[in-house]
Amino acid sequence: MNFVFDLYGTLIDIITDESNSELWEGIALLLGDGEERAEQVREEYLGLCRKAHKGGYHELDLLLVFVAMLESRDVDISVAPSLASEFRRLSIVRLRCFDGVREMLSELREKGAGMYLLSNAQSCFTVDELHTTGLYDLFDGIVLSSDIGVKKPSPEAFNIAFEKLGISAENSIYVGNDMRDDVLGASNVGMRTVYIQTEQSGSYPELSLPEPTYRVSNHREMKELLTSLI
Repeated sequence: MNFVFDLYGTLIDIITDESNSELWEGIALLLGDGEERAEQVREEYLGLCRKAHKGGYHELDLLLVFVAMLESRDVDISVAPSLASEFRRLSIVRLRCFDGVREMLSELREKGAGMYLLSNAQSCFTVDELHTTGLYDLFDGIVLSSDIGVKKPSPEAFNIAFEKLGISAENSIYVGNDMRDDVLGASNVGMRTVYIQTEQSGSYPELSLPEPTYRVSNHREMKELLTSLI
C-alpha cells in the first residue's frame, strides 16, 4: 500500500504572516533598498507574483520572483535561495510537526508502506523545512507544486505525481486536511482518501464536495487507521 500525504496542515502545523512589517523591512535591507522602502518592496513582490501567475491551478515558482527582484538591482542572483530562506524565516509565526507525526511515518515505512508527499508548496521554502522537521528522509518520493507548475486539486497535479513517483491511484491512498485540494482532488483521480481537520483546513460552503473514504480526529487515530490499511 502507498500513502501519499499533504504536508502543511496535515503533517506540519504552520502559521505564517506575510503582512508583518518586520518581514518587509528585513527584505528591503537585504536587497539594499533600506528599510524605509519596505512598502515599495512589498508592492514589487506582490506585483511580480501577480504577473507570474497564469490563472487556474497554475503554480508559480517563488524563487523566480526573488531572482527577478535581485536582477532589477543588478545583484548576483546566486543569493536568491538565501533571500527566499530569510523571507520565510521572517514570515513564520509557528512551524512544528504535529505530535506523533515522525513516529507515525517511521512506523508505516518500517511496515513496508510506500511513503510519498504531494503538496501545494514552494520548493525554496519546503525542502529546508522538511529537513528542519526531520521529515525529509521519511519519504520515498516528494512532489511539490512549484516544481511541476500546477497545484491540487487539479487532476494534472496528481497525474504528474503518479508518473514521477511510479505509483497509481488504485494502490495509493491520499491523506490530507483540505476537503477541496485533498479530498476532491484525490477523489477525482480515483484515489481513496483520509481527511483530518486541523486549524489550517479550508472551508468551502459553496462547493459540493465528496465524502472522504475515512475521517480521523487526530494523528493517533491516523496512525491506527493507516497501519490497519497496510
